[in-house]
Order: sequence, then structure tokens, then C-alpha cells
Amino acid sequence: LQSELEASQSECRNLNAEGFRLKAGLEETTEQLDVVRRENKNLADEIKDLLDQLGDGGRSIHELDKQRRRLEVEKEELQAALEEAEGALETEENKVLRAQLELGQVRQEIDRRMAEKEEEFNNTRKNHARAMDSMQASLEAEQRSKAEALRIKKKLEGEINELEIALDHANKANSEAQKSIKRYQNQLRENECSYEE
Repeated sequence: LQSELEASQSECRNLNAEGFRLKAGLEETTEQLDVVRRENKNLADEIKDLLDQLGDGGRSIHELDKQRRRLEVEKEELQAALEEAEGALETEENKVLRAQLELGQVRQEIDRRMAEKEEEFNNTRKNHARAMDSMQASLEAEQRSKAEALRIKKKLEGEINELEIALDHANKANSEAQKSIKRYQNQLRENECSYEE
């Protein structure tokens, strides 16, 4: 992504430089066109002045006709230069428009790729968060199970202790009972012997 972004930025800079160059050429062509237009206007004014002078009889018809032809030639030359400048201006304007269009397309592509990467990052972050939540829930469940097992263990240990105490008491009582039985048996034998005598 970084390399793609750097390549796109480099392409944007190249297109911007081309746009500035075309804009400078356009401005230069526009200035030349203005100069040609001013010269054309000046010639038109000069022709008008000469025609006025012709009407006033200030110059001979032959001289005025020569100047008229010369001025018409210059006017045609200037008209051709004007048309050439206008054509160059249109060409430069088309270049600027193409450069702007390409620059817009590059920017759109960069924005699209950035949006895709951002969406991918957000999805990865969400998946990571879900995994962390699942791990946390599992850990909490394991801790609860461990705590419950410890509680049951302590409870069973208490019950075992109580059973051991009860068993000890039962053993003692059994021993006492056995002693009492033996004693009663001995007394019974003694009584039987006494009765037989």
C-alpha cells in the first residue's frame, strides 16, 4: 500500500508539474494573442486614418493604394498569426483539460484505494476485537470454573474431614462395643458355671 501510495503521489506530482507547464504555455500564448489583437486593432485604426486622409485628399490615390495593399498584406499576416495563436491556445487548453482529467482520475483512484485499505483495516480491527472479546469470555469462564472447582474441593475436603472424624468415633464406639460384648460373654460364662454347680 505504501509503495502504491508513493507511486500515485509521484504520478500526481508529475501531472501537477505538467499542468503548471501547460498553464504557463497557455498564459504565454494568451499574451501573444493579445499582442496580435492589439497590433491588428492598430492596423485597422491606421487603415481607417488612411482612408480618412484619402477622403480628405491629403495623399495621392496611388500612394494610398500602395499603403492599403501593404496594410492588407500585413493584416493577412497578422490574421494568420492570430489564427495560429488561437489554434495553439486551443491546443494548450485541451492539454490542460486532459491533464486535469488525468489528475482527477488519479486522485479518484488514490481515494478508492485508501478507502479500500481503511475498510480492510477496520474489518481486521473488528475481527481482532471480537477475538479478544471471545478470549476474554473464555478466560472469565475458565476462572469461574476454576473458582467453582476450588469451592467444591474445599467442600469435599471438609466433608472428608467430617467423615474421618465420624469414622474415628465409630471405630472407637465399635471397640467399646466389642469390649462390652466380651465382658458380657465372660459374665455369661461365669453365670453358667455358677448355675451348673
